[in-house]
Amino acid sequence: MDRIKEITIASYKTEDISVHVVAKIDEEENLVLEGYDVGPYVKEHWGDSDYEYWLRVAREDKDSVLLWLIKERFTTSSQFKQWLDDKGIANKFDSWV
Repeated sequence: MDRIKEITIASYKTEDISVHVVAKIDEEENLVLEGYDVGPYVKEHWGDSDYEYWLRVAREDKDSVLLWLIKERFTTSSQFKQWLDDKGIANKFDSWV
């Protein structure tokens, strides 16, 4: 599996707006959600034809984000393992039997 540092969260276009949002790990290892909106809707609400934005989580807090996302998404290890497998993310399950 190729390790990724950026993934597209949303990318769509209507007659009023074009939106592109990515989540990425920046050069300082911070988690960044950044977006770019353009179109008549943006002009009407922001007074300019485009709108760029960033939401940063410091690298020290990335693990907290990861753990909260896992808690809110999965209730069993098998669900989590299946999701990892579906994404092609290497994992190893062990148990004491």
